[in-house]
Amino acid sequence: MATLTVFKFGTPDGAAQALGSLEEMQKQQLLTILDAAIVTWPVGKKKPKTRQMFSTAAAGALSGAF
Repeated sequence: MATLTVFKFGTPDGAAQALGSLEEMQKQQLLTILDAAIVTWPVGKKKPKTRQMFSTAAAGALSGAF
């Protein structure tokens, strides 16, 4: 069973700050993050910008190496 959680922040750096807090909680073993992404839509741009917490290309390369 999968859980999808979406948050909306009122400031441009709110998501990055929240992700930093979540990563710290994961280091303390308070929660487990399987994947995360930050999506921003800068003013004047035609499409949003996405930043993934874990690189899917790196994961694919690692599994392919084995």
